Amino acid sequence: MILALAFLACSTPAPSTPAPTPVAAPAPAEKQAIVIKGSDSEVNVVQRLSEEFMKTHADVAISVTGGGSGTGVAALIDGTCTLANSSRDFEADEKVKAQARNVAPTAFIFATDAVGIVVNAKNPATKTDVATLGAIFRGEQKTWKALGGADKPVSLYGRQSNSGTYSFFKKTVVAGADGKGDYSADLKQMNGNAQIVEGITTDEAGIGYAAAGYVKGKEGIKLLNLVVDGTEIAPGDEAAVLSGKYPLARPLYQFMNGKPTGALKDFLAYEASDAGKAIIAGEGFYPVFPDKVAGNTALLGG
Repeated sequence: MILALAFLACSTPAPSTPAPTPVAAPAPAEKQAIVIKGSDSEVNVVQRLSEEFMKTHADVAISVTGGGSGTGVAALIDGTCTLANSSRDFEADEKVKAQARNVAPTAFIFATDAVGIVVNAKNPATKTDVATLGAIFRGEQKTWKALGGADKPVSLYGRQSNSGTYSFFKKTVVAGADGKGDYSADLKQMNGNAQIVEGITTDEAGIGYAAAGYVKGKEGIKLLNLVVDGTEIAPGDEAAVLSGKYPLARPLYQFMNGKPTGALKDFLAYEASDAGKAIIAGEGFYPVFPDKVAGNTALLGG
């Protein structure tokens, strides 16, 4: 019996130490999302601005896609984007749709663009004027003779109808003095600046229009100067663009629903900062028109 008790004592397991309760790792903080859609003219520069902003704002995730100003405006009205890039103002029917959806479109102007007239680099033409451009894009002038070139057909390149640049160029150039002109049926409607540039690069008879900043540094093409009151003005002349002397200058908009707050307000403030302005200039665009600065400052509460 003594031996049996000793055996039981030896074989009785020692009390086990409870396993430590696992400690859950803290959940990663949810990032603040900013969804930007719209203008093809703006997509590259806004992408660059977003990338630099996120380097110092790790809690913010910004996505940027193009598709045209109309696409961005429609997305804002439908509530599927935070910010609509647009190279034009809201149209009257869009304002009605926005009101029906309880959307209050608020504009922030982050840059200025000069729409450039694009031709093939081998084209001898160097200049034109708005009246001649209108006649060419309406199909009234069908050869390069109108620009001092050979009596050979022009090949017209433009944007699709939901593009802000399409609308701007139509109102400013194609409509003409009576405001009733329309694009020639021969116009090749391209889906973006890239397609216009690519097409004209391989088409020596090509002429089109695009955001001058977008075509900066592209090979195989060049921009024509515009003649105003007998003076040639280049789209790269910042003083002429900001003073309004270059006739195809325009503000670049970003629309939001109501006033900006939180991360969106911070992003807009970054665009208006010296760092943001440097990126905008590096992408070939210009500062905000002087008469628009006060509105931006008021929107940001400065």
